[in-house]
Amino acid sequence: MPHVTVKWRRAGSSAPRVLGYPRPVLVKCGTDAVLKCQIGGDPQPDVIWERKNESILPDGRYRITQDGKVYSLYISGVTMEDAGQYICRANNNIGETYAAASLKVEEEPQELQQTQPAPPPPQQNEVKPRFLIKPLSLRVDRGEDAAFSCKLSGDPLPQVVWEKDGKQLNEIYESSHYHVGQQDGGWFQLKIFRTRAPDGGVYMCKAVNKYGEAMTGAVLLVEPIPEQREGSKTNEGKHAKFRCYVTGKPKPEIVWKKDGENIVPGRRFLIFEDREGYYTLKVLYCKQQDTGLYICAASNALGNTLSAVQLSVKGPPVRFKRALLDAEVRERDVAVLECEVPEESISTAWYLEDQKLQPGNKYNMEQKGTRRRLTIQNVGADDDGVYLCEMPDGGKTIAELAVKGTIVKKLPRRLEVMEGENAAFFVEVEQDDMDICWFKDGLQLQETHQTIIKSFGKTHILVFVDTSYQDSGTITFMAGRSITNSKLRVKTARHCPPICPVSVQMNTDSLNGAILSWSASPNLQNSTKSVYVLERQEVGSQEWQRCLTTETATSAEVLGDSVPCEGDYRFRICCVNKYGRSGHVEFPKVVHLAPGPKIKTPLKNAVVTEGEDAVFSIELSANLIGTWFLNSQQLQDSGRFSITQSKNQHTLRIQQVPNVYDGAEITFIATGVRDSATLQIKGQHLHGQKSAMELDPVVLTCELSRPDEPANWFKDGVAVLQSDNITIQSEGTMKRLIIRSAALPDAGTYTCQAGDQTMSFTVNIKEPPVTIVDPKDDIHMEHYVSEEVVLNCELSRSNGEAHWFKDGLKLQESENVRLSAEGPYRRVIILCASKRDSGEYVCDTGGDSIFFQLIITGNWNNLFLIIEFVKTSKSEVDVCILSSEKLVLSCEISKADAEVCWFCDGMEVEENDNLKLEDEGMYRRLVIPCATIDDSAEYVCETADDSVTFWVKVEEPPVKLSCSKKTGSIAESFAGELVVLELEVSRDNAEVCWMKDGVKLEESNNITITENGLIRKLTIHFPTLKDSGIYTCNAIDDTIDFKVKITEAPVKILNKDQIKSEHKVALHDDVVLECELSTANGVVNWYKNGSPIEENERFCFEEEGAFRTLVILCAELQDSGEYILDAKDDSISFHVTVKVPRVVEFLTELHNTTVMESEDATFKCVVSPDDVQLVWLMDGEPIKPSDRFHIEHNSLCHTLIIRKVQLLDSSRITAEAEGIISKASLKVQEAQVLFTKRMEAVMAEEFGEAVLETEVSLESGEVQWMRQGVVIQPGPRHKLTQNGCKRILTITNLSLSDRGTYRCETLHDRTQVKLNVERKWPRIVIRKGLMDIETFERETASFEVELSHIDVEGVWQKDGLRVKPNNNWRVSCNGRVHGLTLSNLTLEDTGSIVFSAEGLRTTARLVVKETPVTIIKKLSDVRFEEESAVILECEMSRPNVDVRWLKNGLELKSSKTLRIYSMGRKRCLQILECSIGDSGLYTCEIGDLSTSCKLEVYEHELEIITGLEDLWIKEDQNAVFMCELSMEDMPGEWYKNGSRIRPTSTIKTRTEGTKHFLLICNVKPEDSGEIKFVSKQVESVASLEVEELPVSIVRPLRDRTALEKHRVILECTVSSTNCDATWYKGDQELESTEHMEIIQEGCYHKLVIHQVALEDEGTYSIEVGEHISTAKLMVEGEYLVNSTADYIYQCLLHANSIGQMIKSIL
Repeated sequence: MPHVTVKWRRAGSSAPRVLGYPRPVLVKCGTDAVLKCQIGGDPQPDVIWERKNESILPDGRYRITQDGKVYSLYISGVTMEDAGQYICRANNNIGETYAAASLKVEEEPQELQQTQPAPPPPQQNEVKPRFLIKPLSLRVDRGEDAAFSCKLSGDPLPQVVWEKDGKQLNEIYESSHYHVGQQDGGWFQLKIFRTRAPDGGVYMCKAVNKYGEAMTGAVLLVEPIPEQREGSKTNEGKHAKFRCYVTGKPKPEIVWKKDGENIVPGRRFLIFEDREGYYTLKVLYCKQQDTGLYICAASNALGNTLSAVQLSVKGPPVRFKRALLDAEVRERDVAVLECEVPEESISTAWYLEDQKLQPGNKYNMEQKGTRRRLTIQNVGADDDGVYLCEMPDGGKTIAELAVKGTIVKKLPRRLEVMEGENAAFFVEVEQDDMDICWFKDGLQLQETHQTIIKSFGKTHILVFVDTSYQDSGTITFMAGRSITNSKLRVKTARHCPPICPVSVQMNTDSLNGAILSWSASPNLQNSTKSVYVLERQEVGSQEWQRCLTTETATSAEVLGDSVPCEGDYRFRICCVNKYGRSGHVEFPKVVHLAPGPKIKTPLKNAVVTEGEDAVFSIELSANLIGTWFLNSQQLQDSGRFSITQSKNQHTLRIQQVPNVYDGAEITFIATGVRDSATLQIKGQHLHGQKSAMELDPVVLTCELSRPDEPANWFKDGVAVLQSDNITIQSEGTMKRLIIRSAALPDAGTYTCQAGDQTMSFTVNIKEPPVTIVDPKDDIHMEHYVSEEVVLNCELSRSNGEAHWFKDGLKLQESENVRLSAEGPYRRVIILCASKRDSGEYVCDTGGDSIFFQLIITGNWNNLFLIIEFVKTSKSEVDVCILSSEKLVLSCEISKADAEVCWFCDGMEVEENDNLKLEDEGMYRRLVIPCATIDDSAEYVCETADDSVTFWVKVEEPPVKLSCSKKTGSIAESFAGELVVLELEVSRDNAEVCWMKDGVKLEESNNITITENGLIRKLTIHFPTLKDSGIYTCNAIDDTIDFKVKITEAPVKILNKDQIKSEHKVALHDDVVLECELSTANGVVNWYKNGSPIEENERFCFEEEGAFRTLVILCAELQDSGEYILDAKDDSISFHVTVKVPRVVEFLTELHNTTVMESEDATFKCVVSPDDVQLVWLMDGEPIKPSDRFHIEHNSLCHTLIIRKVQLLDSSRITAEAEGIISKASLKVQEAQVLFTKRMEAVMAEEFGEAVLETEVSLESGEVQWMRQGVVIQPGPRHKLTQNGCKRILTITNLSLSDRGTYRCETLHDRTQVKLNVERKWPRIVIRKGLMDIETFERETASFEVELSHIDVEGVWQKDGLRVKPNNNWRVSCNGRVHGLTLSNLTLEDTGSIVFSAEGLRTTARLVVKETPVTIIKKLSDVRFEEESAVILECEMSRPNVDVRWLKNGLELKSSKTLRIYSMGRKRCLQILECSIGDSGLYTCEIGDLSTSCKLEVYEHELEIITGLEDLWIKEDQNAVFMCELSMEDMPGEWYKNGSRIRPTSTIKTRTEGTKHFLLICNVKPEDSGEIKFVSKQVESVASLEVEELPVSIVRPLRDRTALEKHRVILECTVSSTNCDATWYKGDQELESTEHMEIIQEGCYHKLVIHQVALEDEGTYSIEVGEHISTAKLMVEGEYLVNSTADYIYQCLLHANSIGQMIKSIL
């Protein structure tokens, strides 16, 4: 028998691949050389180095090392002979790869060879790594964390790598399972989280710097947590799982046993080692016979151990009368499973493992009485498994069905993998070299770089590499006619939300702002996009508002403008990705922010007609003074421009807008606010409409006033360009747009624009009417009965509608009539024509119609075949007809009343639906309306004296073949593309034979022959060149040929538009040119600048599947050029440019600049090199040199000067130098307009003129004059003028009312002047002076002065200060009388009142006295529940009153539980939590006044909110009682049957707020009783009932052998201590005696036989409930010891019996 080696490839495996190619190495002779190559693969490949086809061994001058995936070859003391090419070859059980490295050796100069230089002296700081403190070995329990720490020295500080058992941690652990850290002082740490069993091993710490390395190790032992092994119980039909953890070195061998017998893995027994290192046994669909002792036995060369567990399988309450039996069938046979239920009325359900079966063609389910039968038709490999029959109450019976066939090991029913993992399927068949196919969702799979298909003898493997969610589906394996399926489900990997940021800080140094900074967590995964979300909260508010979202920034500036209102704000930040949100981290400080002015309603673009008014409006959040600009020119209120302001609303109205303002920019600027809008002027607009039919031309014409005026055409706002279908013409003043052949998409609005004039056309395109293309004329058709009739119409377009009519009525579909529409074809199909189908058929499209005249006549085949037979005729007649014809056999007899009998093949016939017997005078007929093949027979018509025989032969009509319109009779295809040959036969049951070049074809994996009604198909799935030829379909009566031509598929380059063709690389970088071909075996050639490229040490060709790659190592300048990949039928070119890297950098960056308005702004930067192309930008727009923008360039220095900057120039200035940028901000501060000359008081006479004059710092500075807060506008009496820096206000025709203070303001400064107007009339006198007033607080005092003249301005003063009117002080003037009213007086208002006017003065004294105190609201008696908050409150007549609070005559002071406070006129006493002792008389005293009340505090009333509930549970369950009270933290006691319950290991009590709990674990029957809970005066009672579990035998009796006159013990373990046991010897019940002692210790029952005798030998049994355990006792006689030999023999015999006892126990 040949030796077969099977190589298994595990999931996720891959062939070796070169990750980094070796670079050419140039060294001097005598020095050391290192060649490196980076290679990956799974499993890890074996790597060897070769030179000249000979392997290099690691000895002598050669040393080979591995660091991760980097493999190095060290050659010491190289010579000239070492120069050449070295090969690094890697292979594993999946594949092989290699890479070449070249070594060049230079000769040393002669003088260097003669004198060997001395080695340089070691530097002071060259310190090799050294462990100061080594890591310690650890022993931890599974699930605990383990940490190794070490301290290192070395300069520079070494790099540390941790390994386990020779492998790096990232190769064997996921990143979340461990953490490698470093701390100051040279400390390094490795921490392993939640240790698992496989984590145990040797951990190596390797420290490396450039001067050397050091290594140390430590051992980690992970101890398993001791597990309490108890008996396992399960119900029949459920699964049981046992896990056993075993350690040992060498690795132990594991054997699972049941009742001492080895367990063989099968359908129901699965044995495997899980990911945590546990050895696992899983018993599926447990049966009662699975009950027993299961043992996990482990052994190695040093010893053995075992662990055991008892499994009990509990049967259902109602059992099957007869259970299912296991069965074994061959593939494609019929399998029958049968069981019997207790009663006929019980229904059952059938399952194949966890899949419920439904009756159908596959499964037949029968019920006969109490029998239940499942019949499985055409059994396949997937029918192999465990079957269950289940009753409604859960009772199950289980059987295994074994299917023997081609597939020995089938696919699993389902396979679940995580996204990104590999999915592997294994199948084993019965023979080698079988034709097999893999399918996914019905499509055959081919091997690709992500789909691996391998076969090893009888084993076949399918692997999906790096699965994704789309790979889920049904996987099918086919071997011959055998099929097995599996459901593949790819689950999305679970991801965790991000980790919150760290190192949050807040800098509040800036005014009205703060800078927030943070750092990403060092454990944050970068594989998923994350964003930072910054939120704010106003102090005092509970709501957080999002204010910033950023991906990469780790700082943010928060300004006052970003908050809605002024206040103190706190901030927090979190990290968010698509898997969730991290926790929030709050910044440590609080910052005060105030928002600046904002735009509530912005400016809007205005579109008006020439001559109309344009209105622009803006609404701000605050009342600010603003300025309007038109194209950067400031606007003043004038005839054309109307500027108004109403509170926060600013409006600009441009009256009668001229056309010159078209496109103008309107700008509004206020403090901190700026907004702009555009103004558009519309011209006259004309409109037209055009309609046309589809495919007709459309001409749009527009006539202009001037021939030289350009015109532009637009469609729906998009410019129209000339094309093959659109022509734009211009002839003089006529402008035309011509659509040559209109289509539906051409409909829309077309606009011709000339200057500001436009003309629009609405173009509507209609579809042409649907016409009938074929037939052209009416059709006359004749058909026979039962034939298929097809009426066919071809329309002018596919989407046209057509209606069919018959004899004027609309035709409807039925079982016999079909209406179809395929593209432009409309058909009526009459499946089986009859005479009533004759008539006139019309196909009507609305615009056209065609008539079909259909006549159905009787076919000769359907005419009656009448054979008349008279007595003198011959007695036998041959009849031959076609199937479906009517058969009539007729005889003429001599007597009309004679009886005849008809026979068919000797059997008398009886009338039925298909056979009629007719009797008409002298004629007797047998009529078959529709004859079939089965009607062929011998028919005899027999009378009493004579008979006649009819030999009837019914034949099928000849088969006619017709070629399908879809495929035709000629098929041309490329190799590998599907070929389908299709034809139509004249009848369904026609049999055809397919042949190729005269040879009959059979179905195979590549050829499929299908039948579908009248259609016959031959499908070649993967044709090759040899499949070309003549294919014939032979139907005996007819044949049809197909010519198939298969040509080689062209080799094409896939995704050419996605391949990067331009490659610009730096000198000495690697260049990779790659593309994918349409076939994996395509041959390509590489060319550079037209010349073929030969592979060498720098130019490497790679082929991987369909991918072709050219790698240019260490690119040089001469490698620039055009590279072409020629793939025979296709090619692609790459342009490679190798450049010396050009370094552009800013030596000096731009700096932020702030200048005053009208000053020059200068920006400078220094950029290297001096020929760099530098572009200046302002807010992203390029700056062009002009009078205002001056750009200079002097060597490396670049300068931008902006002359006379304006406020609008505030922007971001950018200098861009070949992609490198430097940015700075330009801030323009508005120039302050200050007053340089203050105004002096001005005196003037009544009816005269006053001139107020001042000077400002800027000639362009604007001012406004104001009096009493009102802006003075130019008018008849007020004239505003300016002369240079002077600003003048002239007031004419003065009146006394013009006297007062006038203020002149700019945006930054103000000044004021007093104007006195003297009266020309007689002197003023005081007729009535002031009088002294004395009053009380909160009263009102009024003073009046009467003068001799009216309209005299007077001034009121109090205590020397001028009185300003407010809510309490009111100044009035009524003719000659001047008044001052002071309301709501206070004591501070006492003082002197003075009135002065025109040099006159009068005074008075105001005295305000304190109001007497009264109690407005007194205290009232109150009653509160204890622990409530109590507030006693009274109200005084005024607020500033001091009071005293007393309780029972004793003064009270504020404390932790007592607060005394005031609220206006109210005086309050608050007791935070009152108690019974707070009851008493409380008094509030105010001098001689007082008010009192009584406070009564009463106790809580305790109530039971939720009482105890009766509990009925089974033994060994936990009992929980809960009682809820109305108050928290109340003491309570639990009682059982009147006795107080005290907590023990099984009885626990606890209190949670108002709820009190009692937990009794593992209750026993004796725990039944009354449970009571008592708290103070309330109690709750419930009953506990415990149902005793049925007793069972856990450990049965075992056979024993004893020596005569010795003691022997028979013992048994039961499941309960509360059970009675009876011992028997044979059938005799035993009682406890001195010779036989019966002992019970808890669950253990023992029978002790003292001085055992020979007559004690026999069978002993113990009966416990319904269970009996039996054992045999063997007694051996005692021998006399006469000699030393006899004594030794007795010892050996005794030892042998003990050994047998131990063996029986094990």
